[in-house]
Amino acid sequence: MPMREMDFSEKNLRNRWLGVNSVYYPLHDEVKRFVKRRLERAMDAEVTARVGCRRYERSDGRCGYRNGVYARNLLTTYGWIDGLKVPRLREGSYDSQVFERYRRRQRAVDRVLLEAFLLGHATRKVRRLIKSLFGAEISPQAVSNVVHELDEEVSAFHLRRFERDYQVVYLDGLWVTLRSPVKMKKVLLVALGMKPDGSKELLGFHLATNESEACWYGFISDLKHRGLAGMEVIVSDGAAGLVKSIRALYPRADHQLCTYHKAVDLADHLLEKRHRRQIIGDANYVFAAAHETEARKRLHLFKAKWRDKEPKAVRNFFRGIDACFVYLGYPEPLRTSLKTNNPIERYIEEIRRRTIPMRSFNNAGSAERIIYGVITYVLNNPMDMPNTEFTQYA
Repeated sequence: MPMREMDFSEKNLRNRWLGVNSVYYPLHDEVKRFVKRRLERAMDAEVTARVGCRRYERSDGRCGYRNGVYARNLLTTYGWIDGLKVPRLREGSYDSQVFERYRRRQRAVDRVLLEAFLLGHATRKVRRLIKSLFGAEISPQAVSNVVHELDEEVSAFHLRRFERDYQVVYLDGLWVTLRSPVKMKKVLLVALGMKPDGSKELLGFHLATNESEACWYGFISDLKHRGLAGMEVIVSDGAAGLVKSIRALYPRADHQLCTYHKAVDLADHLLEKRHRRQIIGDANYVFAAAHETEARKRLHLFKAKWRDKEPKAVRNFFRGIDACFVYLGYPEPLRTSLKTNNPIERYIEEIRRRTIPMRSFNNAGSAERIIYGVITYVLNNPMDMPNTEFTQYA
């Protein structure tokens, strides 16, 4: 049987789309009517349980009387339900499980709104998305109110105690811009924990003026005060204030310097920029060794090759180099997780990527709730992260 040629002309597609709409919209309206009936029946059942008898039924055990209904609209995942009949009681009131009092949107709609915002969409696009999905207009203030609901979670997060030990702790910082009262830069200090099963958890974050020893010490000591202990390794870059704080607060934990940062930092100390690619490649060859003895041999060859050509870069590279080989003392399956700061860098990159549409935060509170929301969303939805290794030399 010969194959029929498909007609993709504009006229044919338009006619087919009209056919789809002729089925979809009546069906969608019928679904909304069905949802409305179910909601009204559920509320009637709640009132019956509260009063102690059905409508028009006489009972000695009656606990109250119905007092008609009032109409209200509710935004659901099926769209607006108009004229929903909500029962009244003659005396007192009851808390419906169908929806919260004074609430005009279902929680499910708010979750969609919040997730869209945390995925990096600007308020304008979030409003457009809600209108497209549910056929409802929402105000910028409504978006803001939903995001502000994270405040309680953020406060509880900053006060919670750590009830379990983490095998590895990662520390890093990210510069962000605030607009209150004037535009200024602050650094976001972040701590991420890895459990023995490999799962990750956001331990804490703090907006600081800089990455000084005082700022890092205050942040890490707060984590320790709330019970953070028992980790085998702490992984970080080589920022002086951070390194000193780790040694002071966790002297018994191994400290692994990120080998990626160690290698790329060579570029800042070169006399000849044309050497950049080759010297970084040689540094990563050192860190690719299977055991420490081999790594030391490669390190010796690295020094012999570059100390005369790039003396400043070599001196900087050898400063604290022993801390770069800590990962080689651990079993092979764990080495990839210890070698670099890549696990936390991925989440920091997500914060940077998803907050680009915002350009800057209105204030510290705005930054905290959005950063908390972004990281917790990504941790709970790892498949939403791009499959990219931000640490390219890991």
